[in-house]
Amino acid sequence: MQQAIDLIKSSKNILILTHKNPDGDAVGSVLGLSEALLSLPKNVECFSKNKIPDVFKFLTSVSSIKNQISPKHYELVILLDCAFFLRTGIDNINEVISSHNNLLVIDHHPKNKIERGCVSIIDDKASSTAILIYALLKKMRIKITKNISDCLLTGIFTDTGGFQHSNTDPQSLETAAELMRKGSRIDKIAKNIFNGKNVPAIKLWGKALSRIQTDKSTGMAVSYISKSDMEECGAKEEDASGLVNIINTVSDAKFSLLLTESADKKIKGSLRSEDYHGIDVSEIARSLGGGGHKLASGFEMESENVENSVEKIRKIMLKKL
Repeated sequence: MQQAIDLIKSSKNILILTHKNPDGDAVGSVLGLSEALLSLPKNVECFSKNKIPDVFKFLTSVSSIKNQISPKHYELVILLDCAFFLRTGIDNINEVISSHNNLLVIDHHPKNKIERGCVSIIDDKASSTAILIYALLKKMRIKITKNISDCLLTGIFTDTGGFQHSNTDPQSLETAAELMRKGSRIDKIAKNIFNGKNVPAIKLWGKALSRIQTDKSTGMAVSYISKSDMEECGAKEEDASGLVNIINTVSDAKFSLLLTESADKKIKGSLRSEDYHGIDVSEIARSLGGGGHKLASGFEMESENVENSVEKIRKIMLKKL
């Protein structure tokens, strides 16, 4: 962590990147760190290949994350919630970064692959990257404003499933309490994340929930969303966020799988489980070319039909399990 602090202090122009299709932890970590570094002051730019989901618009600085920037030289590039450039989804990294002096990685995913020559803060026992950002800012003695608190608490809240997942440890709750003392409100975050569903999203959830199936041979509860479902409901891919956690509540299933057909003719899979089931969904995800945590993982695959993919994945799982 001290190496990371030294890099930040010695750098003026900084770029912050995160993984493609950013979730609450990615968005909250980018915005929280960015606002903190701007107060030093530093020149900070934030980039995401994908548009930030509308559900995070309640975070006041969300517009600072750009989808297009001119390539330039940066003294420091920071990768958050991922450990290598490939996860950013940027096909040609030179289109964003012409060159850089130093690379810093801050992540809480298992250290399967990491960019060479970087300084890294990686703790796969941390519930979120936002918690690691908070620890870094405290060590740097940066004032944690209400806006920074909102961002970091959003990261912790979403990656713990609203403090319902088994990764909700004492550190998560203690950090959340500290952020609340600085003015952040969990009820406001919960309302925006869980209760702020629009009509197209609710219709989409209804379709997916109506076709849930359980498979006794694998212990899986599975459903899917097709491209035509989204078109019919007037919904977007981001509207499926959080749905896999609902599927994971099926009482006679050990883990859940949601398949979503994307506009680029790929199938995105989200896997969830709970610790007491004894299923490591990251192993399943890795066998399908993805990765993640023991209880929350994902993958992406080529397929012409999302419905046909269910049986294909089931056969792979039977071998793996």
